[in-house]
Amino acid sequence: MQNISEVLDVHSIIIDGNSKSGKMTFLSYLINFLYKNKAIIFTTQESYLFKRRLGALSQQFTQFLDIESSVTPYYLKDNWHIVKQKYGYEFLIKELEHIIATSDEKIVVMHRFGEFFEFQDRYEIENIYKALTKLTLLHDKKIIFLVNNKNENYEYINHVAEEFSDVSISIKSNESNERLINIKNILQNQEYPLMNYKITQNNFSLDYHKANQAVTENKVKNILIAELDTAHDNMKEIFGYILNKPNFSVKYANCLQSILQEVFIAPDVVVVLMQRSEENFKTIQTIKEQLPNTKIVGIMDQDFIRSEDMQEAYDKGCDELFANNFALETLILTMQKAAKVPFYSDAIELLPKYNNILNNFDEFRELAKGCEKLSVFFTAFSIESKIKFKKVKTSGRNNDYLFQTDYKLYYLVINTMPKDIKHIVKNYEDEHKDLVINCIWEPINNISLEECMK
Repeated sequence: MQNISEVLDVHSIIIDGNSKSGKMTFLSYLINFLYKNKAIIFTTQESYLFKRRLGALSQQFTQFLDIESSVTPYYLKDNWHIVKQKYGYEFLIKELEHIIATSDEKIVVMHRFGEFFEFQDRYEIENIYKALTKLTLLHDKKIIFLVNNKNENYEYINHVAEEFSDVSISIKSNESNERLINIKNILQNQEYPLMNYKITQNNFSLDYHKANQAVTENKVKNILIAELDTAHDNMKEIFGYILNKPNFSVKYANCLQSILQEVFIAPDVVVVLMQRSEENFKTIQTIKEQLPNTKIVGIMDQDFIRSEDMQEAYDKGCDELFANNFALETLILTMQKAAKVPFYSDAIELLPKYNNILNNFDEFRELAKGCEKLSVFFTAFSIESKIKFKKVKTSGRNNDYLFQTDYKLYYLVINTMPKDIKHIVKNYEDEHKDLVINCIWEPINNISLEECMK
């Protein structure tokens, strides 16, 4: 494992564990010895209990003698729920924004974050998580969320954290009273081996745990594509393409009965292609009941998902839910997280290395063949005009590649579906009113790339 200071040198961290796992002790180590900065701590705990906890740390460990001077605590008043009902969560955000913006501390801690919310307030969790992450980034501060994994909102907070945090840390104790930590880099979808940390009177240590078992790269990942409705154009074919990887087994089902026939394979991920219906929500619930440890990713056939539908999907057991206008890159990252294998990111790294502006069509063709060989999804198309194109110096995004002639632009865009190329073409519409988009090609087309790009 790389140096712990490098792993945790990120903007946003979530730390979870039960009330006895040592979250505050580990946080104190981060504040005092790793980051060496003062922290603001917003807590739902009463002031006398929080101060007593800090006092116990300073008495137990000599390295935490000055712990109280390294933190600035803010306490929610006992009548928080009354204030919330009267003013709403916007009031809380405004108060936090003022304190964070005007403080000198470089670390912001949300202590017992789950207790900021009641069960019926779940949809506020994502809004506040995003707002705090954005706010601390704006003011160049790190933010750490401490969450009790026994809290009723934990699963929902963890779901949100997967989208907006950089690193997650889970802390637990075993029968030997060892403190075990599991660190996951969410951005890179990298999970580090189990470690245990020890704090004695004068020392802190973090070592690999002896119970670590080598993770075998040869383990087969079972993926089940459940096409409950047929409104999703080409989605089954697209999944078949991007999941065509070594050690991946992809099965297909089109009804609850055929899904349950595949339960014995214990799929790592089930992708549900669905319309909005109570029957389909019940199907998700049945899948989760049969496969409680399997990740379920739902894709609905509409461009906008109502909040109540999203809530119902999560309640029934869906781990992630996408509207039909999803960004392919986001979906792929979600699949990597669910399968716990960076199968697609690894494939991207193996592609031929070219600058974004290609020199000739041979490079264009080689890159396309590399994508096909590695099952990296891409869209290729050309734009033609009667007016000569200016010399293009950049193709825009990192994964967009361009080859140019006087009156034609050849584009190859990785992780992009044909429906999402509009923004590229729009860049040229002001100067070229006569633009023509030639054949749009994707790997699941039946014609050859050369034939399409003539």
